Amino acid sequence: MKRKLMLLLTCLFVGIGLVTAQITKVTGTVISEEDGLPVVGASILVKGTTVGTVTDMDGKFTLSNVPSSAKTLVVSFIGMASQEVSIKQNVSIILKSDTEMLDDVVVVAYGTAKKSSFTGSATAVSGEKIAKMQVSSVSKALEGAAAGVQVINTSGQPGENAKIRIRGIGSFSASSAPLYVVDGMPYDEESVNALNPADIESMSILKDAASAALYGSRAANGVVMITTKKGMVDKSKVTLDARWGVNTRGVPEYDIMKDQREYVLTAWNTLKNQSTGAEASEELIGSIGYNPFIGVANNAMVSADGVVSSAALRHNDDWADAALHNGMRQEYNLSLQGGNAKTTHFLSLGYLKDEGILRHTDFERISARANINHTVNKFIDINGNLAYARAEKNAGQSQNASLSNYSNAFMFTQQIAPIYPVYAYDENGNRIYDEEGNTVYDFGDGTYSTRMGGFSNQNVAANSGLDVHQTLNDNFNGRGTININIIDGLKATANIGYDLMNQIRTDHMNQLYGDAANVNGRTYKYNQRIESFTANQLLTYSKAFGHHNIDIMAGHESYSYTLKYQYTHKYNFYTIGNPEFNNAITMSDMNSYTQEHSMESFFGRVNYDFDNKYYLSASIRSDESSKFHPDHRRGTFWSVGGSWRLTQEEFLKDVEWLSNLKLKASYGTQGNDGILDINGYVVYQPYLKQYSVTNNNGDFSVVETYRGNKDLTWEKSKNLNIGLEAAFLNNRLKLETEYFLKKTSDMLYNMPYPISSGISYVPMNLLDMQNKGIEFTISATPIQTKDFIWNLSFNGTHYSNKILNLPEDKRENGIIHGTASLFRLMEGGSIYDLYTYEYAGVNPETGAAQWYMDEKDANGKVTGRTVTEDYTQASKYELGSTLPDFQGGFSTDFAYKGIDLSIATNFQIGGKIYDSMYSSFMHAGSNIGSNWHKDILNAWTPENKNTNVPIMDGAQNSNSQSSRFLINASFFNIRNISLGYTFPKEWMKAISASSARIYVSADNVALFSKRKGMDPRQYAYGYSAANYSAIRTLSFGINLNF
Repeated sequence: MKRKLMLLLTCLFVGIGLVTAQITKVTGTVISEEDGLPVVGASILVKGTTVGTVTDMDGKFTLSNVPSSAKTLVVSFIGMASQEVSIKQNVSIILKSDTEMLDDVVVVAYGTAKKSSFTGSATAVSGEKIAKMQVSSVSKALEGAAAGVQVINTSGQPGENAKIRIRGIGSFSASSAPLYVVDGMPYDEESVNALNPADIESMSILKDAASAALYGSRAANGVVMITTKKGMVDKSKVTLDARWGVNTRGVPEYDIMKDQREYVLTAWNTLKNQSTGAEASEELIGSIGYNPFIGVANNAMVSADGVVSSAALRHNDDWADAALHNGMRQEYNLSLQGGNAKTTHFLSLGYLKDEGILRHTDFERISARANINHTVNKFIDINGNLAYARAEKNAGQSQNASLSNYSNAFMFTQQIAPIYPVYAYDENGNRIYDEEGNTVYDFGDGTYSTRMGGFSNQNVAANSGLDVHQTLNDNFNGRGTININIIDGLKATANIGYDLMNQIRTDHMNQLYGDAANVNGRTYKYNQRIESFTANQLLTYSKAFGHHNIDIMAGHESYSYTLKYQYTHKYNFYTIGNPEFNNAITMSDMNSYTQEHSMESFFGRVNYDFDNKYYLSASIRSDESSKFHPDHRRGTFWSVGGSWRLTQEEFLKDVEWLSNLKLKASYGTQGNDGILDINGYVVYQPYLKQYSVTNNNGDFSVVETYRGNKDLTWEKSKNLNIGLEAAFLNNRLKLETEYFLKKTSDMLYNMPYPISSGISYVPMNLLDMQNKGIEFTISATPIQTKDFIWNLSFNGTHYSNKILNLPEDKRENGIIHGTASLFRLMEGGSIYDLYTYEYAGVNPETGAAQWYMDEKDANGKVTGRTVTEDYTQASKYELGSTLPDFQGGFSTDFAYKGIDLSIATNFQIGGKIYDSMYSSFMHAGSNIGSNWHKDILNAWTPENKNTNVPIMDGAQNSNSQSSRFLINASFFNIRNISLGYTFPKEWMKAISASSARIYVSADNVALFSKRKGMDPRQYAYGYSAANYSAIRTLSFGINLNF
């Protein structure tokens, strides 16, 4: 019996062995644990062999040549933890998301890439980080978040977009803005503030040619890739996020005079230095125009020996308090994610009301989004995204930041002397009210008081409620995709994108006061309709054979853009408070035009890797742009890149403390066709002459308004990127550093033209320029336990700029450019180089301002320099650069059980800014009626000779442009602090919620800079103005998930 049993067992095991030896075909399915969806494109490899494949559209795979000795399959996919499973005839694999790996997935041109295999330069920013930033525009969420990315918040006006510069200014008279791509399709920059940050899953910034070149000329300055949220399978998730907050001024005023007596005495001293004390007392009222004292004669405001009257003042008005206030902020976002095995959806509604700190300024947006993914069958799936946003922005009197714009509240409230009242007062200092009990404002027009200079007939506190500066935007965006799985590894994709923006802007100046009172009010209306359509068709082939993986893509894309613009101006209004044209009597002028632009492109890309160690990529794109003459429309640009994962080599596999080490390099060319006019607007036919037709009382005339250049061609750049990526201690410490070099030739430049020609400039291909630098990112998790985790990140960038070539006739003296002609282009110099007069201090004997001037011999050769008190004889010198030496950001976050805390900062070291606001405060009495900075109290006197502030004698040039007003642009900014608490899940059962988090968040917490009142973050080009002040926001919020 025993022998029979042994024989039976032997036969059984032999049979099993024979069956096992016969397995040559394995089939299976790979699905995601998170949403139950099939994982398309997962890699299936027989361990220890070169046999492999990828999953199809249904997540299925078949291996037909599995060796009989093989025992294990290795299954992997981007963003998911790899698995090893035992081989059997049919296997089912569930892949889990790998949180750590998700950080290493970047969205790139026409797809995604695993960071370990990516040869280009890209930085990813998660939607979670974006959500913590209380911003109305997603462009502002990138501040300090990525190395090499500079975010310039030129205005604190709610709803205003920030300017983004990637690795410096990429052009001169062409656009330096990056291309925005939303869900795989280009997106017009004008509509960025229509995107709801709460809908964003992630953002990626593509910085070099290898990563951006596939988008062609529109990506010459980098790409900001935005991916919105998607649905999920067999799950439903409802998310409600609500927050309420207050907006306050984030940057204080300059340290200006607020004391009326102090101002009166300073004005008296100015007059005394030009005559005598007695004469100054007599002339004072004629100089300042207003007596702020009750019951004091005009000539007794200040005695002949310099004693200010102690009588009561008529008012104690503060202009900033009258024009500014604390605004309220409220935001609500509701989203629904769900679906089944065939169809998934993400639906959202959002509402934002963001009041500015300037009265009657705000931004209100209502947004809706629907993202639908549907699998038709195993061969076809379709995706559709629809989004709509309606936004209303009331900008108030802050759109023109010029110091000569007296309707700008941020200029007016600081520049007007404190002696002038906001409200009307009688001789006894009693406020005056109208018959209905409303406050009466004082406009300084002689009715109640008289003001000097441009402040007469102006009152920004009153006008802000009477004027209208409103922009209404309706944005519609649609995206559609169809994927067809032709055969295993071969896929065809068609994408379409349509963007529509309708904009109505109204600028109404009231008929009672201010700039339009003399014409009984005026209204300008600007209507814009912008349509863009993008269609592309892609054919991709992916194949894994042994240790080799190859991915090939070929594509075609067409893009069209249409701008329809209409402008109308009427004045002489009939009734008060109605800015519409049916209330206006007189037509002034009107205009309309249509601008069109199109581009046709062909492109291709090849990615190859061997054994997950060595990676190569190459791309090429040919663009044909309608912006150039037919002889110059076609531009072809390309890139190549490679990387080497050293930690995959045998000689490093046993180094336990080294988790990852990769070297990478890329090189490529790009083009730029985004020529701008001198006002910063895109020119769509810069090769054509343009004219306007006018009618003056029946006399028609044709005037040349733009002189095109048919020889204009592509601005071209060559880009080199070399990088290193390393991770240590099981990825607890990561380092990325990159060197970049970008040389741009045939730069688009608006060359100034003689005024006698009737035009101001002509577009040309003129300059060659270079940007080079180094950037790094360090991230670490110093502590990670069951209950406590601490993360930190630090990034920094240093780069330089150099002009490589100028036209021969410009090489000796260069090209003067920039605001107030403050800059000069010279070969070997930089576009950031300052060129102005050098202040030589104060003559200690006379108190006169002094400047340096060149000394020259008879042949005009400079032999040295001396000082002069005659500003017209002073010489200009190169006096530094506005380019910072170093800039970056630091962030850290902590989580302990349910408590989370995050802090984000950004900073800049070095560089200079010309502080024109400060210079206007430092006049020597030449602009009486305007305020002074308190530094003026240190002006030269016979008793105070050791000073650099000239004598107060009314001199016109003492505060003229010079190095005296250049200031260090360094700053440190705490941009966000967020503190939250997530309630235990067992507490949520009572309200049927899956999670709940409450939080407080503060944006723009603190700014530390060289001078109080001056915000270096607002001025990318080194010249300050009266911009809308940055806003500090403090909010409380709650996030619920069901």
